[in-house]
Amino acid sequence: IINGFALPLKEEHKVFLIKVLLPLHKVKTLSVYHPQLAYCIVQFLEKDPSLTQPVITGLLKYWPKTHSPKEVMFLNELEEILDVIEPAEFQKVMVSLFKQLAKCVSSPHFQVAERALYYWNNEYIMSLITENAAVILPIMFPALYKNTKTHWN
Repeated sequence: IINGFALPLKEEHKVFLIKVLLPLHKVKTLSVYHPQLAYCIVQFLEKDPSLTQPVITGLLKYWPKTHSPKEVMFLNELEEILDVIEPAEFQKVMVSLFKQLAKCVSSPHFQVAERALYYWNNEYIMSLITENAAVILPIMFPALYKNTKTHWN
């Protein structure tokens, strides 16, 4: 359906994304429909990259605090978003985004930490990190360094 939306996106479609689709991330049964929801979100961002900042801000707002499987789902979705993000949009969200990723890398739950570290295997994400290393590395380094001293592996 979203593929069929005309450009520029109508205001009501943008409102639907922000007010309806994003809040669906806080539902306990997210795992039932998460792949479809993530697909819809990415479709919106491919149509209108200017929506990236409110979408990522919304995801960070609903980021799970104590439910590791849900956190892994968020990390999966975030990588899908980063795969289509434009560099200018990335720069708007990189600080808040990598603060969250640093927390994930330091997670005591191995699947969360491993999934967050897996971002470094993505060539496009690595190119974004490389272009913005002066900002991102100071955010990530303390978490990575701490892991070398105290983490499970």
